[in-house]
Amino acid sequence: MKVFVIGAGLMGRGIAIAIASKHEVVLQDVSEKALEAAREQIPEELLSKIEFTTTLEKVKDCDIVMEAVFEDLNTKVEVLREVERLTNAPLCSNTSVISVDDIAERLDSPSRFLGVHWMNPPHVMPLVEIVISRFTDSKTVAFVEGFLRELGKEVVVCKGQSLVNRFNAAVLSEASRMIEEGVRAEDVDRVWKHHLGLLYTLFGPLGNLDYIGLDVAYYASLYLYKRFGDEKFKPPEWLQEKIKKGEVGVKAGKGIYEYGPKAYEERVERLKKLLRFLGLE
Repeated sequence: MKVFVIGAGLMGRGIAIAIASKHEVVLQDVSEKALEAAREQIPEELLSKIEFTTTLEKVKDCDIVMEAVFEDLNTKVEVLREVERLTNAPLCSNTSVISVDDIAERLDSPSRFLGVHWMNPPHVMPLVEIVISRFTDSKTVAFVEGFLRELGKEVVVCKGQSLVNRFNAAVLSEASRMIEEGVRAEDVDRVWKHHLGLLYTLFGPLGNLDYIGLDVAYYASLYLYKRFGDEKFKPPEWLQEKIKKGEVGVKAGKGIYEYGPKAYEERVERLKKLLRFLGLE
């Protein structure tokens, strides 16, 4: 397979590196200087797999398009409209903020367009988000998802909006509020680096909730909601339903996930993972 990557900046060259480990790549940029800078920073063993060009015409020989140009709606639309006239391949945009619907509705072939949000640096970070618009064809999604999984990526399919950005916005908003309330920046980061970040990295926020106990989380949320009256603390309906069913987490064998008869062993394995991560085992 041959992949056409548009834009030789930080993200574009990282995407090219990630793909070149298994496929041929054509890396395009209007700037020779940008291409030269990319050439200097790409591992020597991958250079034979990557062709550098300033023309979009080379896209005609490629099976998939990865656009990674400047994060500007008009710029992206202009480039993609030119590219879609040259190829019938899937059109993937690395946009992280711009609505995929806003881009798709300006294209002639919106059914083969979707967002493919690589994390920075693309050749290191395991997650890639596929963000589909209301126009995206399911066959296009399946093709791109298969391609990314073949590269060894963890793939999440999102509708209309990046999940990473939603999490990021929520965390940074709350961190900003803490700063405004007089909390030291060092303490905000310390709490994340030495507790929340560890648990969320190893188990995810919802997986971790199963270990806390959904009933514990429910009553804690209910208290905070009554105490502060802030809607963000109000226990969600899905959590209330779980409590009613007795699906309260690891201790019940089922919560958000199922744990079966070996819940104790899984608790021990959880502790071992934390010890290994902290270098204490």
